[in-house]
Amino acid sequence: MAKHDLFISHASEDKGDLVRPLYSALGRLGLRVWYDEQSLSIGDSLSGAIDSGLKAARYGAVILSPNFLKKAWPEYELRSLIALESGRPKRILPIWYNLTRSDVLKYSPHLADRVALVVGNQSPMQVALEIMRVASPRRYSELSRIAAAERLARESSIKVDPRRLISMPLLFEPLTKTQLSRVRLINEALMEVFPQTWNEAVSTFQRDIPSMREREIEIWEWISGVYLAVDRQFDLLIEEKQELLGTLVSASTGVKIQLDGKSPEWLVVASNLFYGCLPDARPE
Repeated sequence: MAKHDLFISHASEDKGDLVRPLYSALGRLGLRVWYDEQSLSIGDSLSGAIDSGLKAARYGAVILSPNFLKKAWPEYELRSLIALESGRPKRILPIWYNLTRSDVLKYSPHLADRVALVVGNQSPMQVALEIMRVASPRRYSELSRIAAAERLARESSIKVDPRRLISMPLLFEPLTKTQLSRVRLINEALMEVFPQTWNEAVSTFQRDIPSMREREIEIWEWISGVYLAVDRQFDLLIEEKQELLGTLVSASTGVKIQLDGKSPEWLVVASNLFYGCLPDARPE
């Protein structure tokens, strides 16, 4: 099993402007990244360490720049990635930094033929989110639930994971009619304590890659079902309803529901229902 989600191949001249901030942003998002400044120790064999990093990473982000094209070590890493990828699903994620397609075509027709992330005015976090969407789609889809938990926390007394969602990219890949119907039911079920416009509700799932949408909708259906069951059983105040939903959404991201002798009965029931048959929400 891979020890890292990502290996960053880059030229040292690009560390300050892009690579270090990108590494930091990826870490904030929870990705395990092999990055030479953090992963090499004094006395390590450079080629051996790079080979180990490449083999242990599920994906390699290749930051192609004018500096990269002049270097020998990045080229070595790139050729190793291409060799490891042979006959397997894609592992190379090209990132063009201060380059045009013509520049890349001259360097490597193989890379020029691939869809690449072109770094322009995006922040390091926005670039990291685009990388995460491919390298760790399950955790990427979880970010919308983290954002929802944070919004609910601001309206109640619950505590949530301190991660922060910054400017999720807007993607417009359509949902199926069946998925839209299910999202409609989720949105209506939670409207009292989590009001959203129809476009806001749909865009939450449009940001996910299609293969992850079914899982995300299923998790939100489970959250909605538990919320409605507890709300029907107990006469909750609006603040308690907000805390209930916020707790369930936060729990779906891995934050365990904490119970003690002073916990209200509705929270105990909610915990039992939520963990009774929770859809698989674990990261890959």
